[in-house]
Amino acid sequence: MSRDRKVTSLSSVRVPTSAPGKRASDEDAIALLTRIVAAQGEIAAAGPEPQDVVDAITYRAQELTGSAGAVLEIRDGDLMRYWSASGIAQSQVGLTLPVEGSLSGRCITEARVLRCDDSEDDPRVNRDACRNVGLRSMLVAPLRFRGQVVGVLKVLATTPSAYDDTDCKTLEQLSTLVAASMYKAIEHAQMRAALEARMGQGERDRKHVSEARARLLEVLEGRQIMSALQPVIRLADGAVAGYEALARFPLEYDLSTGRWFEDAARSGLSVELELAAAEAALAHLASLPADVFLSINISPETACSDRLRNLIAAHDLRRLVLEITEHTAVDDYGRLNQCLSALQEAGVRIAVDDTGAGFASLRHVLRLAPDIIKLDITLVREVDQRPRMQALIAALLTFAQGTRADLIAEGVENERQLETLKALGVPFAQGFHLGHPQVP
Repeated sequence: MSRDRKVTSLSSVRVPTSAPGKRASDEDAIALLTRIVAAQGEIAAAGPEPQDVVDAITYRAQELTGSAGAVLEIRDGDLMRYWSASGIAQSQVGLTLPVEGSLSGRCITEARVLRCDDSEDDPRVNRDACRNVGLRSMLVAPLRFRGQVVGVLKVLATTPSAYDDTDCKTLEQLSTLVAASMYKAIEHAQMRAALEARMGQGERDRKHVSEARARLLEVLEGRQIMSALQPVIRLADGAVAGYEALARFPLEYDLSTGRWFEDAARSGLSVELELAAAEAALAHLASLPADVFLSINISPETACSDRLRNLIAAHDLRRLVLEITEHTAVDDYGRLNQCLSALQEAGVRIAVDDTGAGFASLRHVLRLAPDIIKLDITLVREVDQRPRMQALIAALLTFAQGTRADLIAEGVENERQLETLKALGVPFAQGFHLGHPQVP
């Protein structure tokens, strides 16, 4: 229902304000209160729709004070949100402004009607916001509910000093009478929004999965996945010991690599995507120097896939490293260990990725008995500044040596980190300081 049909005419409602220094007559005061009560009744009868209620409040506030516009603002944390607006402010619905530094915020704090005679001179107001709306003077009244100020009702004028004491009383009385109707509308809106969110979330989720699956299938069928290779450096002599393959996807989709794999997990295409990424990486193995390895990231599920064994069978398995991410939970260590042991017997080396962060930490390393332990970037980031981090890495190095595993530090980004790792005796490292991932 439009506001024009919903709100009856109150063209005769505006009570002329008194001349400066002169009080309004008792008759004027009674007439004004009568009109305010009538307006409140019309607001209460605006209908069941919350937006209709608050729009009626805003419109009546503007009309009763003869203003150029009006706004109903609701406090939302540290922000004031324009929930309803009329007149010169109508286009500002949805605008948010900080509580701090605004007249509305001060009104909430002081819980009383505040008047600004000129926004250009008043230090309490947000001058840029006032200029954006086109106002010069305003009144702001608190909206109370159950002892708390939950928002404000504000009327606006395009000229300075447009309001007097009668206008202040008008807005104060109106805000007092309509607060209950307004807050009831808020509660109704929140309840309805929560219900709609619950009802619609399932459909949105289904739509997201459907779109993601279609996008994934398009990329998989078009063989559009590429592989970037990042060098792993032997710190003793600076030589390249191997490369880690990192999946890269078409730029036009503007999605992160992590998002592609998250979507694949939701769509039931994780194994397909990992195998496609592995295939793209393996295409570069033959062109790499014979003494370097190629490391590929896979999940526990893919590690136990017959399709993975078939994919790698045609390559020199002694040059392959399969990285099992630590962030992925393992449901059946017994089965995974059997799969990994079979791969190791064939010559493949197993690495545990992201050690020191995420799921199960060192217990994950103990259960999988990897050939390579890769230190997570969180352990390397401040290694040059934190002795405790150095002690932890030294302990992991001792553990790796005791289990005949190699240790690779990931995420080396500066010379200080590199020198600290060398001093600790870490044998291998990778990171932007040592080499960026490059598509061959």
